[in-house]
Amino acid sequence: MGLPMALVDVDQALNGDWRVYEQEVDVVRVQDPPVETWPQLREAGFLPKPQVLLWRAQTRATEEEFLAGLPRKDRYDIRVAYRNATASGLHITTEPLTVATLTEFLGLYEQQISQMRNGWAVAVEQREQILSEADTYCVVRVRAQDEVVGVCLNQDLPATDEIRARFSAVSSNQRSDSLARVLYWEALREARRRRRRWVSLGRDINLYGHVVKSGLFSFKSRLGFTAVPSQRAEPGSGSHQADRVVRFSELSDPALLLSYSPARDENEAVASPLWLNVFTADPALGVQPFRGVDLAGTTVHEIKPV
Repeated sequence: MGLPMALVDVDQALNGDWRVYEQEVDVVRVQDPPVETWPQLREAGFLPKPQVLLWRAQTRATEEEFLAGLPRKDRYDIRVAYRNATASGLHITTEPLTVATLTEFLGLYEQQISQMRNGWAVAVEQREQILSEADTYCVVRVRAQDEVVGVCLNQDLPATDEIRARFSAVSSNQRSDSLARVLYWEALREARRRRRRWVSLGRDINLYGHVVKSGLFSFKSRLGFTAVPSQRAEPGSGSHQADRVVRFSELSDPALLLSYSPARDENEAVASPLWLNVFTADPALGVQPFRGVDLAGTTVHEIKPV
């Protein structure tokens, strides 16, 4: 189902008129609020934020240097992922994108999306575009004997000096963070091999708890990636919103969003670390699972039943 949402203007957000929707929607949103209204919106409980996040990390000179920047537990999880792959007899390759490879991936991808409550098969919609840019892609494939159990489509983007993991999927019998770590770690290795400065895990809608889940935030953070406004890496690529979460009907508990830190102007806001906001009905919820890289801070917002 779609996410129940009310779009209001700045005046409605500030004078409280938005409350007529409080028992009908999960989120009240102001789209593209003027920057000069952001301080007032914050005071009214609306959090100015980038609409889209880009997850990225510097490749570093060596794998050891990258690993050294991760907490011990996260380094351990990556090593365990590769040990599990070896123990399961999985075969990992990186190769060019072909029509056959894309078709194979989409079959795995559609199967995975179909098992999600609010899944959106973006890669299927973009099939022709992906094929038109096939020479810019490299594919990580993981096989268990003759069966493909994991695929990650990575796009090489010299203009932004990065390898971007665009889409990935794993088979239902391999559905675990372990194999996903292998897919993304291989993308990082390919970025380093091609001497790209950045590797990214693609873009997410900046509201975890509906199409994308809160666990995805934790997973990407624990791999050493930082969520930044898409405008920082691609000027003009995203817009601003101010959200207020009011209940959980289609939105999962906890829900997360990353808001701008207070700043003097738009450019400073986009360039500054983001602030993690965790929404929950559980006053005892711990935020340790939602630690992030280069965050300005974390605030937990208790959402009481309306």
